[in-house]
Amino acid sequence: MAWFRRRKREDAAADSSPRPPVASHVIDVTEAGVTIDDRLHETLSVSALTALLGEPRVVPPDDLNPDEHGVVRSTMVIWDRSGVRVYTKGDDEASDLSIRLADDPDWRGSKSPELLVLHPDSVFVGEFTIGGEDPFDTVPESDLRIGPVFVRAEVGPWESILFLNQTECGEIRTMSFAERFAKSSTDELARVVRQATHPFREVIIGFRAPKPVNTSSGKWEVPAATEPVLEFASFPFRLAIIEELMFGQDLLTPRFDVHDFARDPGTPSFDPDEIGYESIPAVRDWFRELPIPTRLAEHVETLVLDGGNDVYLQLIPQWDGEDDSFDIEDLTADDLAPFTRLRAVDDIGGFLGPRARAALIDHGITVSS
Repeated sequence: MAWFRRRKREDAAADSSPRPPVASHVIDVTEAGVTIDDRLHETLSVSALTALLGEPRVVPPDDLNPDEHGVVRSTMVIWDRSGVRVYTKGDDEASDLSIRLADDPDWRGSKSPELLVLHPDSVFVGEFTIGGEDPFDTVPESDLRIGPVFVRAEVGPWESILFLNQTECGEIRTMSFAERFAKSSTDELARVVRQATHPFREVIIGFRAPKPVNTSSGKWEVPAATEPVLEFASFPFRLAIIEELMFGQDLLTPRFDVHDFARDPGTPSFDPDEIGYESIPAVRDWFRELPIPTRLAEHVETLVLDGGNDVYLQLIPQWDGEDDSFDIEDLTADDLAPFTRLRAVDDIGGFLGPRARAALIDHGITVSS
């Protein structure tokens, strides 16, 4: 059985029986849900609203079939006399509760009959609050200063979007953007809104599910240093040492994997296969902060500088080795001092600049290319 009987506006007009007075209601948006006449609604439903407000008018979409993206267009369920409207997908679950708070002749005069039929005929009768407060008191002053078309107020996961009354705040609407921007550093625009008897035409209330908190697995947290570590003035030289110790000899752990790193909930979201030809900032930071124990320096006897090195492809997965991203321009005596057993550097990719090459040779290290 359907949860409502379709009732068109013309059907309601043809009903000449006397109508009872419009009931007054008290609606408050809270962290737990929407309270209507002291009854908490953690979720919104057409059946619950119908029990409170009476039989609605239903405006189905022009096309009931899903669009090309598989999205089903919304049906509007409207309680004209109560000034209330919700959206549904054709079932009992309702979303985006809209309340007509005040009359706005200027706004209505600017809209077509086809659009106005989608809104309630009457203004809501009763009391509307957000978190137990007047809606005006919940809006940040900074938002009012910019003279917006609408403002937002949030209580927990519930968001209320309040649309300014164009008739009573028309002075703002006639200003150019440049004029509003110039006045946004003053209190002038906020004062226009505050002086309005009915500053808001309509409020749309919706539940906004909290964004999931991504908790890191801990796998790719940079380990804390527990012993003396190597220091480098040259980041590209640090990468060359990491290549040898981590990917060449498996002495430096954890062995980095950019795809696993990208999948970890605690790391910045990115797709390694969609990255261009620049270093991934989060990966660069990881390699820069990774402690390299000083004791591992004695295991470095040769270095190979090649565009296909694993460490470079972790930083730029699509790198073709054709630019200077990892060139070693300078090396200091302090950079080289710990590597007492380093005897040779094979510069296949041509990464060594003249000064770095000279520093290696001066240190007694053979350089080939």
